[in-house]
Amino acid sequence: MILFLTMALQAAAPAAAAPAPAAPWTPRLQSDPATGAKSGKVWAASREGNGQLVVRCDRRTENIVSIQFIPSLPFAAATPRPVSIQVDGGSPLGTNWEFPGKGTYVADDQVVTTLASAIAHAKEIKLRVIDPMNNAVDATFAGPPSDTPIKQVLETCGYVLGQVPTRTPAPAPAASK
Repeated sequence: MILFLTMALQAAAPAAAAPAPAAPWTPRLQSDPATGAKSGKVWAASREGNGQLVVRCDRRTENIVSIQFIPSLPFAAATPRPVSIQVDGGSPLGTNWEFPGKGTYVADDQVVTTLASAIAHAKEIKLRVIDPMNNAVDATFAGPPSDTPIKQVLETCGYVLGQVPTRTPAPAPAASK
């Protein structure tokens, strides 16, 4: 009888509330338990609801920071396409981004350094993507409350806001005899 009452109470108890979505520009930092490698990302959803702007750190054999746009309706894989970001009504900063499928990203150190610095201090960010079908996709984002969230993600990969990282060249292959 007690087992029956316990089961009935559990069934009648309200379900636990799902966790609230993270506030825009809230960093999500994590460490790989096996390797200790850290990674992280920070993002905001567009005002139009058509995608997310993401600053991401991935640590594998080499630290890589990327700026990404993840659209609500996935993009098809394509060759690099034009993307521009305009911060606070200034001149658009544009270059070709990769389109591996689903979204688009840029990982060139110089471009990422410029864009991350602009995003970190922005009040409003306008993004324009020329998608694989040659349509313009526009998205507007509120800037982060301060540069801290962007700095935290960059620091996870050993980057410093506003400084292009110095890469160590790969060792030359050993000469065969």
